Amino acid sequence: MRSITFYTIQSTLIGIVMLLTSSTFSYAQGNWQLRKQKDGIKVFTSSTENSEFKTIKVECILKATPTQLVALIMDIGKQYEWVYGNKSSRMIKVLKPNDFIFYSQVNVPWPCANRDFIVHMIINQPSIDVVSIDLFSEPDMVPLQEGFVRVRQHGAHWNIQSIGNNELKVVYTLNFNPAGAVPAFITNLFVVKAPFETFVALKQRVALPKFKNATIDFIKTGLIP
Repeated sequence: MRSITFYTIQSTLIGIVMLLTSSTFSYAQGNWQLRKQKDGIKVFTSSTENSEFKTIKVECILKATPTQLVALIMDIGKQYEWVYGNKSSRMIKVLKPNDFIFYSQVNVPWPCANRDFIVHMIINQPSIDVVSIDLFSEPDMVPLQEGFVRVRQHGAHWNIQSIGNNELKVVYTLNFNPAGAVPAFITNLFVVKAPFETFVALKQRVALPKFKNATIDFIKTGLIP
């Protein structure tokens, strides 16, 4: 299999989850409320200062290696197969093997307009057993598209930690400005449903042979046995 190094990376988990969370850049500090716990996935929300939208945190244990998960996240063109609400995604630019910019479109229920966004994602490996992924907005790299509201502000972070036996502890935090009006009933519907169903699909998809057999030049192997 060709190395995944030259493909782009998602944030994975962007999709409609991002569109229905916080309207500031800073992550909520503490005060997390557990909203759903099932199948090893925990979804938390926290109030964000000066915003009616929630910050989201997802925690789960995955049977996978860091390379597997990062390979899945890098498979931009297939986001629609696991990211809840994703309409389409494509890579815009590869700055470095671990530094990418991509464009995504998201289906949002009526009466809201669909959204699109441009995300700059950087992957780092601060220690042999930890991979971190940071996402931030690059809203002007693609011209405005008819029929879509451009999301201009967001911040997200993946913390991926090897815990042995080919298992990962994954913590994903998301803070986002959905742009435009988002009715409260849509926010309440998706603030838990979207991240939970995204991670359910992620857990299933990461086990596919294409990800188990992937190699990524900038991810060091030989992690915790």
